[in-house]
Amino acid sequence: MAKREQVVEAAVVEETAEETVRSIAQAQADYEQLIDEIRGYWQQARDLREKAVELELSGRTDAQVGAEIRQLLDQAGRFEMLGDQKDRHEKQEAIRYIEDLQREAYALRGTVQHNQTVLTRQRKELEEAKKEAVAMVQRAEERVQETEQLLAYEMAKLAELEGDGVE
Repeated sequence: MAKREQVVEAAVVEETAEETVRSIAQAQADYEQLIDEIRGYWQQARDLREKAVELELSGRTDAQVGAEIRQLLDQAGRFEMLGDQKDRHEKQEAIRYIEDLQREAYALRGTVQHNQTVLTRQRKELEEAKKEAVAMVQRAEERVQETEQLLAYEMAKLAELEGDGVE
């Protein structure tokens, strides 16, 4: 029963390892998407700042230009702040999650390797047990054959003795 439980446990470990590998791949894809999002925020901030500089260099001096420049710079600041927040917090969380999954995968690889070693040993033991069982059957058949021969000899001798006594 214990060996059967080990086999079931090995199957569960293997399935868990596959799920972990899929989780790592998904987490890495999510991380890449997050990085793209952060870069996008920073790029938007740069673009807005460039527009503000262009407006400033346009030579227009009316109050509306000043308001537009302030609005562009405020929006740029918000995008930069959003990118910084995601870079500091969400990125770090994503990295920790990936690292946790990688540690789990490493541990599972060790378990899988151990189970493979156990399986190899069990297969070897099975082959040895099969050979031993075949040898035991052969020895038993030989003993049965020897006993049959002995019995046949003794029955022949008995018949001979009984036949000699009857005549």
